[in-house]
Amino acid sequence: MSNLVTVIGWTLCGMLILLELAIVSLIFTGKIDLRRLISEPTGDASMSRFQFMIFTFVIALSLFLVIAGHKDGPGFPDNIPSGIFALLGISGSSYLVSKGIQYSDPEGIKDRTRMAALQISPATFTQTAVGGPVPLLTANLVNVPAGTPTPALTWSLEAPAHGTITPVPPNQVQYTAPAASPGAGTKVTIRVKAAGFEDGTAVVTLA
Repeated sequence: MSNLVTVIGWTLCGMLILLELAIVSLIFTGKIDLRRLISEPTGDASMSRFQFMIFTFVIALSLFLVIAGHKDGPGFPDNIPSGIFALLGISGSSYLVSKGIQYSDPEGIKDRTRMAALQISPATFTQTAVGGPVPLLTANLVNVPAGTPTPALTWSLEAPAHGTITPVPPNQVQYTAPAASPGAGTKVTIRVKAAGFEDGTAVVTLA
């Protein structure tokens, strides 16, 4: 029975390591953007969020080492070392204090409710004419001062990319459905990006 428990424990540890490697790979390829974890809603860098993330990784690693280093093989210990709880308390309390200091001053909450963003109009629609174009899609600026010039936009189709897009400066794009339908109900995501703005998306449902 103990051998079975050991095998299961090592298998779970191996799966956890593979999952962590996959996440790290997605971070380095840009598919996971850590900047959103360590920035304020406005996009400004946040030291408190950064330290909270680092402490979380340290705590997770410490707990993993405790589990992997169990005397009878990987397994959850009867008692978790008090040091891990201490790290968790320091992490949470320091984040709480830093946010309390920030929001105790009106300047700390000024213009921090929402981040400037892009929104695509229409955001969702159904495309029935295979191979035909649809009305132009427009990227709209949200939560920015009036008169802000339209930034340089980057349009893209997320994989699997069914169909094509043709940018129409300054802020529109033309989507054309594929010549052969990939299947009724297939969804196509169109994304627009610009430096300093939260991405905008639109979803096309192919009939």
